[in-house]
Amino acid sequence: MDAHIPILKRAGMVLVVLGACDLLAIRSGLFLLGAAAGVGLLLGSLQVAALVRWAAAFGLCALAVMMLAWPLMQPVDLTLAQLKLQPRILPSLITSATWMVLLHWLYRTLGAPAVLAAGHKPRDMGLAAASGAALSLLLCVMLLLLLHGEAADHARLAAERKFGPDYRYHVAALKVSASDKGKLVEGLVTAWNGKEIRTIPVAWQEDANGGR
Repeated sequence: MDAHIPILKRAGMVLVVLGACDLLAIRSGLFLLGAAAGVGLLLGSLQVAALVRWAAAFGLCALAVMMLAWPLMQPVDLTLAQLKLQPRILPSLITSATWMVLLHWLYRTLGAPAVLAAGHKPRDMGLAAASGAALSLLLCVMLLLLLHGEAADHARLAAERKFGPDYRYHVAALKVSASDKGKLVEGLVTAWNGKEIRTIPVAWQEDANGGR
């Protein structure tokens, strides 16, 4: 009857350890919330187990969509140049992959037959997965629209005027702030070639009529 307890404690211990490591690194993030959920699992809470499994399904699908969409967010040549010239991006990729492994493990572990049999009516994991994927996809589409509009074209041209045709240019970030004087646009443009990668800040003010 208590076959689910060791499973919950195993998952809870993993979350508590990760939360403790996060605390020692002087951070505040999802791992700390995960540690609180881990305590609930250590106490054998099936409600917490269902909530954590729902969150794992949501996060796993959201992260999967993000990773699949990432190659579309910037030119392939820039990605290859970053892997060659800026190997520090590798830890970010490894971290994302580790997150996916952890979320998948939690989903499978807390969905074990013994846990499901001990609980009440199971939550709809399809809804969690669809919600995570939809939110991630929406954010990706919004970002693509922002980085490929008129403001992005202006940012790219501004960077090219500074550094010339020896680089290729990609708008990595844009921020638009409205004020009484009009609109302030700030951005970061990545310039790269076979030898180096540069990050170029750009900014300009637009009046209420769209003039710069």
